[in-house]
Amino acid sequence: MHVLQLTDTLPPRIGGIETALLTLFRQMPDVRFTVLTAQLDAHGAWGDHVRVRRLALRDAVLRMTRFLPPSLRRHSHLLAIPPHEWQRRMAASSLPADLVHIHSFAAFRYFAGIGDRHPTRLFALLVDWLRYFDAYQHPVLFTDHSLFGGPPEQFHAVRNDLLLERLRFVVCVERSGQANVQAFAAARGLPIRLWWIPNPIDTDAFRPGPLRPTNPLVLGYAGRYEKEGTKDVLRLAREAPAWVAFRLALAVSERDRAQAEQDVAEAGVEVLWNVPYTAMPDFYRRLHVFLDPYTFGAPRTALEALACGRVVIRLLGERGTPELPGDVSPALDARDSAHFFRDFARFRDPEILQRFGNRARALAEAVYAAPKVAASYRGVFRAVASAQVS
Repeated sequence: MHVLQLTDTLPPRIGGIETALLTLFRQMPDVRFTVLTAQLDAHGAWGDHVRVRRLALRDAVLRMTRFLPPSLRRHSHLLAIPPHEWQRRMAASSLPADLVHIHSFAAFRYFAGIGDRHPTRLFALLVDWLRYFDAYQHPVLFTDHSLFGGPPEQFHAVRNDLLLERLRFVVCVERSGQANVQAFAAARGLPIRLWWIPNPIDTDAFRPGPLRPTNPLVLGYAGRYEKEGTKDVLRLAREAPAWVAFRLALAVSERDRAQAEQDVAEAGVEVLWNVPYTAMPDFYRRLHVFLDPYTFGAPRTALEALACGRVVIRLLGERGTPELPGDVSPALDARDSAHFFRDFARFRDPEILQRFGNRARALAEAVYAAPKVAASYRGVFRAVASAQVS
């Protein structure tokens, strides 16, 4: 089996897609991967079954945009997308492979949104070209990490219809995404084969550790600084009682680092910046509770916390159907901080924390363990590879 893996980002960059790719590659030494990416391969230690082929045209275009007027230069990342996508298609179509696997396609979201706000013939043609997957000349599998998830109104607002009209094989890592795609395909009569396969977690690396004394009770969160949920966590930290402490692991770009440090300093929390993947198990084991502030799905960091035997508290607010069951991830209304901490006080009991933690670990092993997820992908790869390119 030979898979052409298309991705915008690779380790050692920190994020869900990067970690999912690294975990799957390690679990699938029997599958040959050729990774097509514009990013320099700074990781290197992939194994003999993974080859990274860098596509350099994007960066060449970005260098040339430095000579453009400022009004155009600020859109340089958009100007580089069509040349990169063209090179990606040329590379994929020239290589023998069983299928193409796309793990991220931010370019489509950008241009579909612009086309909606500024409807012109040019943008309509560009969006149509971006979704012309036959150009890869192999069957295409699309794994969606968050684009299709959330409530139905959000699903339709970002023009997922245009993308799904051209996809035949889709994996969703979130249940809400699966439900949205199922409903859309049924309504349009589209022959989409759809699978739910969650994010893979290395449950050997992410293992439980003993709970530390609960005075103070340490609440944790890990994610990108610019994500909306970070603001909710910092708000709770500013208004927390004395028996609570906060410990955060935030990923941030150098450009945003100064502002991020100022925001965190005002909240009075302990923060670790750009924590490498290998150090995250120790981060979770030093917590009592992990906070999930996202409006849908189950972020990879929440699943890693489950695997480390930590209860994951959903910050309810205005949220949809939960991804995780309530006996491992209870929901508390965090819109009012005082009300939240009154409800949360029961988790000061170590026995309650341990009981939730044991169930959390059991769920991680049963559903999210990397070998199980890799086995699911093998089956999907075989199904997609057997399809004929139209």
